[in-house]
Amino acid sequence: MVHEPVRLQALLLVASSYVMHTYQLRPFSNSIEAILVALSLVLVRNLLVGEIDAQSSKRSPVYLALLAFVFVCGIFTRITFAAFFLPIGLEILKWSLRRSRFELDVLARLLSLPVLVALTTALGFVYADSVYFHGSMQPSTVEVTPLNFLRYNLLPSNLAEHGLHPRWLHLVVNLPMIATPGLLFYVLWAEFDLFTSRTGEVPKGKPGVVEIMQRTYYWVRWSATSLLSIQPHQEPRFLTPLLVPMIAIAVNNARITQARRSFLISWIVANAVLAGLFGVLHQGGVVPSLFRIHDIVYDGARGIHSHDFWIVYWKTYMPPRHLLAIRQEDVDSRAISVHDLSGASPDMVLDALLAFIPPTKPVSTVLVAPFHAVRELDKRVVGCVRERDRVFPHLDLDHIGESVQTGWKDGLSLGIFDVDVECLWKAQP
Repeated sequence: MVHEPVRLQALLLVASSYVMHTYQLRPFSNSIEAILVALSLVLVRNLLVGEIDAQSSKRSPVYLALLAFVFVCGIFTRITFAAFFLPIGLEILKWSLRRSRFELDVLARLLSLPVLVALTTALGFVYADSVYFHGSMQPSTVEVTPLNFLRYNLLPSNLAEHGLHPRWLHLVVNLPMIATPGLLFYVLWAEFDLFTSRTGEVPKGKPGVVEIMQRTYYWVRWSATSLLSIQPHQEPRFLTPLLVPMIAIAVNNARITQARRSFLISWIVANAVLAGLFGVLHQGGVVPSLFRIHDIVYDGARGIHSHDFWIVYWKTYMPPRHLLAIRQEDVDSRAISVHDLSGASPDMVLDALLAFIPPTKPVSTVLVAPFHAVRELDKRVVGCVRERDRVFPHLDLDHIGESVQTGWKDGLSLGIFDVDVECLWKAQP
């Protein structure tokens, strides 16, 4: 995607970015989406090279089929992939029209293979999801993941559970955070050069592959940022697929190759700080809390538990249950259960805590939540929740204001609380 002389610089920027060491190492759908966006850009570049290289031209049908496959994979990973792929798709359409010379029968033959690949891949995903969630694929059990994603995210109440943000957050905060200010400065400079002439001369002739790809990177950035800003829930990780196209557009411009030491210093400092923020502090207590709970659930000497446990996580990332190291027999018998309430309201949390408890069995209920969340519970039931342990550091960046209000000690800790269910029942009006 870049000239050979600056390829090393591009790889160095990618490898040293905190995005690669935090978001891309975690099993986020955004991480997969970022890989698919980068792969799409590689494939569309190879497609364009085929117009000037006979050997590459022979592989054009393969590139089209691969692009169709990647597109469907991206849509079923996150439907937001369409916002990143839109400029790429338009470039593919323009290439197809040039290749077919605007003859419909030629265009139909050219696109028949990628359309077939796209349909087959989509059906494969639908079948796999339906069988995974329902055991079989019947008319009443068909799962279309992109539609489910849309249904969920179009409800403001669902988004409110994860936090609502101003619509300028992506453009003003999250984009500079993903790129870091130093890189974003050179990205904007490269984009300015792209649409203006340094010498005042108008370029002659058709644009080459590099020029077309530069414009594609530009529109990918603006398309994704603009379309994703429509949604009121905005997290920095939603923009991680933009890292590669932003680095590509910067290094294809000569200015960053002449960057002074100040850029290098700002790049190192910004990535070190953000790696600490997102790689250590943000939701940093979730994994250690699972190890603490394992010690609570299982007797260290005998390796068994004396009674059942209901473990409830609230206002945290989804806990990776396998790290709790629960025995399969305890999972099957539901002697130890882990429930993720994500961003549920305090009333829903109280209802869930009471609903989880079977009245005829001895059971301990453990609540894992930030201290600011526990303080949101009804004052009558706060006394029924007793702090057992805390994990430091843990920062909830989705509720930074509430964390600040609780003070630095509680605001930077994840609490592990014992819940007295009988007390909760008595506290009910």
